[in-house]
Amino acid sequence: MNSYRQALYIGIIRIVANVFMIVALFWAMYQASRSAGAVELVFCAWFFGLIVPLWGLAFLLTRVVRRKFPAEYQSMISLPGRGPSLVYWRVAETPFLPLRSERH
Repeated sequence: MNSYRQALYIGIIRIVANVFMIVALFWAMYQASRSAGAVELVFCAWFFGLIVPLWGLAFLLTRVVRRKFPAEYQSMISLPGRGPSLVYWRVAETPFLPLRSERH
């Protein structure tokens, strides 16, 4: 169940961040149109000034969701010197080793 929640919440975070990115694009274009000077400079200042913190926040929220709802193959363990860390693991299947037939 945690895998489903993790995928759902991360998907919601990405969709919301993309919607805010489109809003930031239009806001930056609006602010650039109101400027009398260097339009490109005003657009870049507003757009990247809004987008960089937005995607930073989305990245941090994604990390929080992954720690709160670990998937089936993830666990929180306490590593020496690092504290609690999210680790990925897979159980290796027993390899099939065919028996060699010796010729007589």
